[in-house]
Amino acid sequence: MTKHWTYLRLYGCLAVVALMVGCPAKAPQTAGSLGTLDLESMEEQDLQDDTDGADEAPEANPDAAAPESPEVPAGEPKPEPDPKPEPKSEPAPEPKPAPEPKSEPKPEPEVTPAEPAVGAADAAPNKDRVVTGDWPMWGGAIGRNMFNATTGISLDFEPAKDPKEGKNLLWVAKLGSLTYGNLVVADGRVYVGTNNDGYYRPKHKGDRGCLLSFDEKSGEFLWQLTREKLAQGRINDFPDIGICSTPCVEGDHVIIVTNRAELMCLDANGFYDGKNNGPYEEEVDKEKQDADIIWSLDMIEDLGVFPHNMATSSPLIIGDLVFLLTSNGVDETLEEVPAPSAPSFLAVNKNTGEVVWEDNTPFDKILHGQWSSPAGGMVNGKAQVYMPGGDGWLYALDAATGEHVWKFDLNPKDSEWGNGGRGTRNSIISTPVFFEGSVFLAVGQDPSYGEGVGHLYRIDASKTGDISPETEDGKPNPNSGQIWHLGGVDKDGKVTGSEGGYLFRRSISSVAIHDGLVYAPDLTGYLHCVDLETGQRYWEHDTLASIWGSPMCADGKIFLGDEDGDLVILEAGKEHKVLAEKIFPGSIYSTPIIANGKMFVGGSSRIFAFDTE
Repeated sequence: MTKHWTYLRLYGCLAVVALMVGCPAKAPQTAGSLGTLDLESMEEQDLQDDTDGADEAPEANPDAAAPESPEVPAGEPKPEPDPKPEPKSEPAPEPKPAPEPKSEPKPEPEVTPAEPAVGAADAAPNKDRVVTGDWPMWGGAIGRNMFNATTGISLDFEPAKDPKEGKNLLWVAKLGSLTYGNLVVADGRVYVGTNNDGYYRPKHKGDRGCLLSFDEKSGEFLWQLTREKLAQGRINDFPDIGICSTPCVEGDHVIIVTNRAELMCLDANGFYDGKNNGPYEEEVDKEKQDADIIWSLDMIEDLGVFPHNMATSSPLIIGDLVFLLTSNGVDETLEEVPAPSAPSFLAVNKNTGEVVWEDNTPFDKILHGQWSSPAGGMVNGKAQVYMPGGDGWLYALDAATGEHVWKFDLNPKDSEWGNGGRGTRNSIISTPVFFEGSVFLAVGQDPSYGEGVGHLYRIDASKTGDISPETEDGKPNPNSGQIWHLGGVDKDGKVTGSEGGYLFRRSISSVAIHDGLVYAPDLTGYLHCVDLETGQRYWEHDTLASIWGSPMCADGKIFLGDEDGDLVILEAGKEHKVLAEKIFPGSIYSTPIIANGKMFVGGSSRIFAFDTE
């Protein structure tokens, strides 16, 4: 195995988009019905992190391996697609300025009775075994912790392209040639975003963004959402990467961000029920194996957003609200933000698609793209949503109103941004994780920019105001919310054994937390095991390949995939011990998930479903 980087090249150029004029950071806009936030349910979900809940899974990132990815060159050729399976029998709008925010006060949400927490409530003993239920969103639950309470997971499995040649391999389903979206499982279906090289809908030719739905038990293809590429080209919709967002499923509704920066609510049944559900009836594709769109919010046309290379945020549902980042970013010169007044953070009514509040922080301070996703948590009896900003700051907002609660700069004050990864200041691609009243988050950059100095923080979520480690003049902040920090440079080499070595590198992964330990990968390929309370590092494991996905902690084991297609399985705990290594046919850019007693691994071009018993 060799450690390698995927390089992404920005070839063509578009006409420079006129800079939208606006005033700095507007107050959040409120519009329409706010709905309700189920606060008690959130509390249960947070508790499950510490006990037995199914928590989280990865995030969608920029590109990688074969073709190209945001911004720079691509080295490896795109994988050849498998033979076409037997089928079972819009032009892009121009960006426009976002509307000015309204100033009227925002109503407080009602608090409704709690519903069962995902995973924890579903967990039920089967003889001496615990088997959790669905994994319906990125991270499994709103805290986004990559922990699953399933026990008795056998390591006696082997992947293969053909299920007959594998071991305990239930089924394999072909995807597109590149898959950066993470898997979710809900109500008997498996969903994943990819490109159009799976050829499931032969009437659609060429590059498209696709969301695929499969039967959980058999792997049979059910239906596909198909979205054409934006006419603006790679600056807004990079070739071949497909849909990178991970859907969030609630009941019969599947909520996803498309490659065209549309927030869509889909009917989980597709057109199998013979009905065109919802107010949206303009679907071009209405056959049985097509997606049924219930409502759609076009963030480019309706909100003036300018996504840089791709729109990737994985939606989060709390109560009646859907939260996401819009992926608003810089232009092709990497120097200007064409739409600073457009929102970066958004809350939308999950039933109607109506914008409830929007926030354009960080205005014109966006460094590159905004490719992260939000997490949620309960603090002092109120719901907070954690939005990683494109300026390298983490913002905690009141989930109901969008008002800012606190902000935290994840980079040292003396760090400097440099295009192409040349600086020491980083943006954020990882998804925050909320656990025990605190937030865990690392900084990183477009994977094509390679390794660099990174930082991982645990942040006290109970504070208010600017809770960064330092004040603007570089002095210690008396109001700091930093609990601990891992990162920076090992100047004397006492920790790393190398003078000037990195204590932690850039990361695009989320952490897994369980039993007093935090498992945090970096992009270079190291998995770090650190103490939950102190941040002390106990060990690190070198996968010898770059890591795009996140670790999954379950049954006293850590499951982690890498770009070389290796799935390493380590023993969870303070001692470094490798239990097994499974070699998959193709890169693994996503996070393994466990649902209903099965393990699902999303490769770059296939889904693998294993029996875990």
